[in-house]
Amino acid sequence: MNTFTASRATANATRTRIRVVSVVLTVTAILTVPGGLLWPETSTGNETYAYGDIEPIRQLWWGLLLGLGAVASLTVTAQAVATLVLVRHRGSTWATWGAGLMWVGIAVQAVGAGFLAGAYYFPTSPDVPHADGVAVVQAIAEDQLHLFGPLAIGGLIVMVGTVLQAVGLLRSGTVPRWIPVATLFTLITFVVPGDGIAGLITSLPMAAAAIGLAVHVWRRA
Repeated sequence: MNTFTASRATANATRTRIRVVSVVLTVTAILTVPGGLLWPETSTGNETYAYGDIEPIRQLWWGLLLGLGAVASLTVTAQAVATLVLVRHRGSTWATWGAGLMWVGIAVQAVGAGFLAGAYYFPTSPDVPHADGVAVVQAIAEDQLHLFGPLAIGGLIVMVGTVLQAVGLLRSGTVPRWIPVATLFTLITFVVPGDGIAGLITSLPMAAAAIGLAVHVWRRA
């Protein structure tokens, strides 16, 4: 294989990888949109759940949280990579630091999602005596730091990374300005609940931004 053939093969492989990232980002961005509508309601009046909230839907609860955690991990990772591909010169430092924070943050957040799934799934098992399960769920509700800590910390790190990448995109000028601006809707998720109609409304601009990034990365390839 001569130098020209090797270079061409490398370029083709790189193009294929970039397009895979584009497809993954598009598909997962769409899948995240209805996530808030699927989130179960709580009867406790706060972020925690009562035994009766989870027991009838424990299988759905387990699958939903693990599914959302997996999809979010793919979306955030692909979005960070897509931005790195697009921002190679001006703004690249912002994009690089942002990507690193996003990868760390989504890893922590995914761990938190898995922990939250198990925290309510196992106590509500029919194999666990009802009184014991209720006691465990009540104890969980009194320790929100450990229950939601990884999710909140991971989400905060992802948010900071997203803001840094948005700055990088704005400085680079490689995509229309509405795309990095729309990614900043992640800031609203720390104020507006992520479930129900409000969650759906806030997720739409972020999904549109992710798809916009995917389109431009595909074209760059």
